[in-house]
Formats: sequence, C-alpha cells, structure tokens
Amino acid sequence: MIRQFHHTAISVSDLDRTIHFYRDLLGMKLEWRIDHRRSPALEKVVGLKNVDVSYAMLSGWGGNIEAFEYHSPAGRPYPEKRPVCDHGITHMAFQVENIDELYQRLKSQGVRFNSPPQIVRD
Repeated sequence: MIRQFHHTAISVSDLDRTIHFYRDLLGMKLEWRIDHRRSPALEKVVGLKNVDVSYAMLSGWGGNIEAFEYHSPAGRPYPEKRPVCDHGITHMAFQVENIDELYQRLKSQGVRFNSPPQIVRD
C-alpha cells in the first residue's frame, strides 16, 4: 500500500544551477548532495554502464525533487522549444500567495516562462 508521494527525479545539465533555482529562488531545502558517485550498485539501479553522477535531494511543500547531473554517460540536452504535447514532463504547478509578485521576482532573476501567470480556478 502506498502511504505518500516521496519524490520526482529529474536529469539536469547543471546541478549547481538547479540547486540555485529550487533552493534560492523557490525556497526548497537542500537535504543532501553527493558529487561524482560511481558504483556498480548505482549502475545496476539506473541501467547504465560507467556511471559518474552528482545528485541532490531538495524538499519542500510535502514533496521532494531529486536532481541528477550525469557526467558519464553524458545526457542529451532537452530541446529548448519542446512542445508540451511531446512526451515527458510538461509543467510543475505550485499554489502561491501572490502569483504576480513571484512571477516578477523570478523573471527578474532570469527565469524564462512560456506565458505570464494564468489563474486556474477550482
């Protein structure tokens, strides 16, 4: 029986930049970080050979994000203009106190958006 959702894992090109975004801009907590891990057990879990990976767990709002930066084998870049109809994660959604304030703060920090905030009512 599943008790609760624990985490989502994402593969990223720059772990430091990812931590900065989720911790410094969104307010998540960095639980731990491991740099350049290599092990046969890890290779077995991820199904890849010659794995060299740095990864971190960030927590907040009842869930966690685990971010992986693969140094070997190197990951392929995510297409910058990938349409949301393509398979894969399309978005993350947060309930916030003041969406316009948060949008302006993130935008001023260089975060790119597909559109200005859209309100979705229950």
